[in-house]
Amino acid sequence: MKRKIIKTVLFAVLIFNLSACTTSKQSKGNIALVDGVAISNEQYLKELDFYQNYYSKKYGEGYLEQENDRNKTNLDLLEKELVDSMVKDQVMVNDLKANDIKVDDSVASSIRDDLEDKLGGKDSLKANVKAMGIDENDFNQILYNDSIRKQHYNYFLSHNDIKDSEVLEYYKANEKYQKEYKYNVLAFDDETEAKKAKENLNSSSDFKSYLSKPVQNYEVINSDFVYNDDPLLKEAGVLEKNKISNIFKYNDKYMILMVNSYNENENDLLINVKDIYLKQKYEDYLNKLVKKSKIRLFV
Repeated sequence: MKRKIIKTVLFAVLIFNLSACTTSKQSKGNIALVDGVAISNEQYLKELDFYQNYYSKKYGEGYLEQENDRNKTNLDLLEKELVDSMVKDQVMVNDLKANDIKVDDSVASSIRDDLEDKLGGKDSLKANVKAMGIDENDFNQILYNDSIRKQHYNYFLSHNDIKDSEVLEYYKANEKYQKEYKYNVLAFDDETEAKKAKENLNSSSDFKSYLSKPVQNYEVINSDFVYNDDPLLKEAGVLEKNKISNIFKYNDKYMILMVNSYNENENDLLINVKDIYLKQKYEDYLNKLVKKSKIRLFV
C-alpha cells in the first residue's frame, strides 16, 4: 500500500514490550499505553476510517477484503500497521518531550500548504478530503500526526553524530547507489496495440517520436532518476541507454521502456545516498526507542 495524498509511513513490523497484567481501567477506551500515555480507541477508529475510505476509493470497494500472499486481508494489514504506526508516533512524542523539544503546531500547516500545492489549491484539497468522507477536524489531526514524524526526524538530523566518512564508505560498499537511470515508458491498455507500436520502434528516435505524438492510445510515463532496482526497470530488463525493451506487463498495462539518460555525477549521488543512509540510521534509532519503551496493547 502506498499513500500519495498523506505521506505517512506505516511500520509493518514492531517489537512490543508487552505487560502481562493490565487493568480494566487502563484498557477502557484505549488501544495502547506507551510509557503510561494512552492512545485512545476513538482516535484509532477515526484514522482507520480515513484510510479505509482512501484505499476503497483508490483501489475499489472490494480492495480491503482481498487476501494477500500471507492469507491476510488488506484490511487486516491496515489495522495492524495503523496500530504499529500510532504506537511509534507516541514514542516519538515522548522522545521529543524527554529532550525538551516543543512540538511546533505550525509544521502541520506547512504540510497542508505542500498538499495544496501538489493538488492544485485549497479547493482541490478540500474536495479530496470530502471525497474520503472525513471532516476537517479529523483531517487536521492526521496532518498533526504527520508533523510529529517530520519534527522527530528533524530532531534526529540535528542531534546525530554520523560523519561524512561513514556515508562515503557506505556509498563505496553499495554499487547500486553509484549510478542512476531515467527512463520513458509507453503504457498500453491493449496488448495488440502495444505489439503494433513495438513493430514500429526500430530505433531510439522512433521511440522518442512516440513521446510527443499529438494523438495517443497509450500513456507516457516519465521517471525521475532511479536506481537499478526500480520495479519498472527490473520488469523491463533494460539498463542500457537508448535500448528499447520488449513488451512487459505491469499493473494490468502493456509497457515498452527505454532508458534515456544516466546520472553518474558522484557529488549528486553522494547527496542522494546520504539521505538514504540517514533514514536507515533514523529507523535504527527509532526502533531502539520502541524497544526501551513500556508498551501495553489492548487490541
